[in-house]
Amino acid sequence: MNCKKITASVLLAAFAAFSPAGSFAGSSEIANAAQISEREATCFQYENGGFRLLIPKAYDDLLATEIVKDRKNGLLYRVSEKASVEAAKKLAYDSRGAGWLFSIGKIDEGRRRELLCGDMSGAEIFARDANGQCYVYYHPTDVRYMRENNEAMKRDQAQWTMLNEWAWNSVRTDFIRENSLETAAYDNSEVSIAIARAAYKPGVRYTVSTTQYGPIEPENFDAAPYAELLLKNAVYERTDAETPDGEYVVLAFPDEGLRYDFFKLQDHENYVREVRPDGTETLYKAIFFYGSTRASVAMQEWYDALAAQQSK
Repeated sequence: MNCKKITASVLLAAFAAFSPAGSFAGSSEIANAAQISEREATCFQYENGGFRLLIPKAYDDLLATEIVKDRKNGLLYRVSEKASVEAAKKLAYDSRGAGWLFSIGKIDEGRRRELLCGDMSGAEIFARDANGQCYVYYHPTDVRYMRENNEAMKRDQAQWTMLNEWAWNSVRTDFIRENSLETAAYDNSEVSIAIARAAYKPGVRYTVSTTQYGPIEPENFDAAPYAELLLKNAVYERTDAETPDGEYVVLAFPDEGLRYDFFKLQDHENYVREVRPDGTETLYKAIFFYGSTRASVAMQEWYDALAAQQSK
């Protein structure tokens, strides 16, 4: 399985079944009861620490599902393809990573912020509970499929593909629904990392600027509410569209020669231009899946709050 990042298409598929509150969108109590009954008939429930993981009965015998009892690292479940694990043992390889499909873990707010500030390859934050704890879907960034010989590899390729598709496309939405969680997903684009670093990473020097007051460098300022508006349930995708004209709000990192321009032009408020130290420019478009957030409007609010603080 190749390295996977959260993209707009993946988030759309994951969010389609849910309202912003995480419940079934537009479903009645009768429909909910019918769906619950159907899941009970077709899936096994694995429980750990009050959390439920659904495994389709058709797949259960093909999987090695580990309920992680020592949860000091926040892990709840680890799921692998059983045949790959057994093949690794027969070949005297380390079987721990063989056939690994995914794990699910729980992290606190501090760890969430830390993850958002850097490369999250192999980890996708996808949900949050009422206590502010977040849930992470961990997955391999390389191929973990294993058999004793090439003939067996070819024979079982369809099974491996089937299990990967289920693991990637269904597990997170099922976990959110079964555990009454709120959908809270974050991408790992360069724009998102920059926003997170400005808001969450100690010691990172940044400024926010417009033509109104010029650059403002924060001091003892909590940018988390503005970062959350810009990051939660959003993706920033590269686009070949024409760069908008007009004014923009600038998030800059003076020590790094790096900046992000959030355009204010009407109907283009979700376009963001990255300008790197060598002058290379990349245009992104933000897609927000709930509400009517506009990236440059959120950045303007961030800027206005900084200006108000400094005027006191």
